[in-house]
Amino acid sequence: MVSWIRRVVIINRSFRVKLILSLSAIILLAFCLTGYLTYRYNLTIFEEEISKQFSSTNEEALAKMDLKVQEVVRISQTVVFNPALENVITRINSNTNPDAFDRFFDKRQIEDQIFQIKSDAPYITGMYLYDLQGNPSYFSYTTSAINVPDENVFNLIRSKIRDTSGDLVWISLPLASPIEPSGYRNTIIVARWMKNSSLATYGVLVMAFDESFFSGSLKELTKGGQGEVYLFNKNNELLFSNFPESSPVKLEQLRNLNQTQLMDHHLFVQGKSDVTSFKLVSGTSLTDIQTRSRDLFKKIVYSGLISILLASILIVLSTGNLLRPLKDLLLGLRKVRSGDFDARIEIRTHDELAYIGESFNAMAEQVGRLIKEVYMTQLSEKEAELKALQAQLNPHFLHNMFNEIYWKLYLQDETETAALIAAISEMLKYSLMPVRTLTTVKEEFQQIRNYLKIQKELFETDLEIIIQLDEDVMNVQVMRSLLQPLVENVFMHAFRNMVTHKVLLIKASSQNGFLEIDVTDNGCGMDEKAISQIMGVLGSSLPQRSDGRESLGVRSVVRRIELIYGAPYRLEITSTLGSGTTMRLVLPLHTDIEKGDH
Repeated sequence: MVSWIRRVVIINRSFRVKLILSLSAIILLAFCLTGYLTYRYNLTIFEEEISKQFSSTNEEALAKMDLKVQEVVRISQTVVFNPALENVITRINSNTNPDAFDRFFDKRQIEDQIFQIKSDAPYITGMYLYDLQGNPSYFSYTTSAINVPDENVFNLIRSKIRDTSGDLVWISLPLASPIEPSGYRNTIIVARWMKNSSLATYGVLVMAFDESFFSGSLKELTKGGQGEVYLFNKNNELLFSNFPESSPVKLEQLRNLNQTQLMDHHLFVQGKSDVTSFKLVSGTSLTDIQTRSRDLFKKIVYSGLISILLASILIVLSTGNLLRPLKDLLLGLRKVRSGDFDARIEIRTHDELAYIGESFNAMAEQVGRLIKEVYMTQLSEKEAELKALQAQLNPHFLHNMFNEIYWKLYLQDETETAALIAAISEMLKYSLMPVRTLTTVKEEFQQIRNYLKIQKELFETDLEIIIQLDEDVMNVQVMRSLLQPLVENVFMHAFRNMVTHKVLLIKASSQNGFLEIDVTDNGCGMDEKAISQIMGVLGSSLPQRSDGRESLGVRSVVRRIELIYGAPYRLEITSTLGSGTTMRLVLPLHTDIEKGDH
């Protein structure tokens, strides 16, 4: 036992032994590949005619199946694009307090439409019209063969169609059945989003078919009970098979099959529909052909082993001088590992090993220098971190200082000045919160009131401020500090050259399922070029502030909306020179998001 362990250790540590074994393995692989190709060529001679005939049958079966699939597509389009159904379902969705009779009448209209369509498709075992909450509240039809799909089944269906745009999705699911001994029946499920002419989703269509829907078209491929059939949908998921007990490994091989192939004593062919993107793989038994081919393959293997033995003897005799530079390199590496970065190796050849030796010498020289550079870099990073911590302390210090000033002025009855200080303190405290922390529309408007109070008291004497905040949007969650850059832009640009009669209107409301916040002024307005600069249209430069710096506030709002929300949420600007400007934020109308990092 000890001697065997020593031999294994020697093999593991000896590069020469590894080289010999590797080259032997390469030769073995080459001979195996040659034998395999010969085996495949011999097998192809026997397979060719059978493959042509079976492939033709496979294509015919696929064409028949395409006709049935197109018929299902036609039925689904008849349901989804039926204007009467769309109007009824839209009326049901928009009526929050439906009358019982109206609800019954609407559902009766849906049933009349669906049963009229279903009369042309008796092979449908179930049809359901779900609302967007997963309830079959519009229509539900089920035969005695299966039960109505439960919530788990619907959630699985919805996960499959989530990323589609109204296309049909075909999947195979075991549905609960009162007539099957196992309690379940394999069923073909076809589902799609129901979208109106405006591409708005108003429901989910789900249809159920028995597996006999496909087996009738594929019976030519399963004559005699020895043929195997596997139908995959366009997502490469198994939709139907007359051998459902096939192993996962075999299914994976069939799923990736792209040519004629032998597997499990069967010749498998595949075809893919250009219409439905379904893939049909079928197989027929070829046991006799494989037996004769296996005998030929054994002879090839025996001849290959003899050749490997002879080649290994020649390799052992020729590796001595070739491996001497590697020994020198190994000694050099051991010195470097022990910390001697002055180690160098002698270059003996002019081939690739010489390049490796030169690279080792250069590496050893550079490692010592890099160690010093990394050490200095770490010192610089620690110094930068200390400066960043110091910069964070300053805003907190100012907030505490303003708070002390406020109480001092308040106790001295300087209430107006104290109110200004309090507004500044609140704004500073609000700005100290991380920008990713969500806030509410109510809190955001409170900060705008603080800003406008300071602006009006200190700078704007003739200023009329109108703030309109609907009650139903006060608790809507929004990003922090979205509104202040827009209001600040009004004073920096719109009111810059105005002396009297300045009017600023800020309002927030819910419109068409969106949160809309308008900032409207009667200032100088701007042209399309100025709007393009503010919005950051490609190729436009940033607008300049009065002090010569680039104005980043409004553009940063646009960029933050793009990064966090994306389309269709946006900032809109409409303006007329000399008549004023309206900046409108269109944001999500969410009230159920917990506060915290977005």
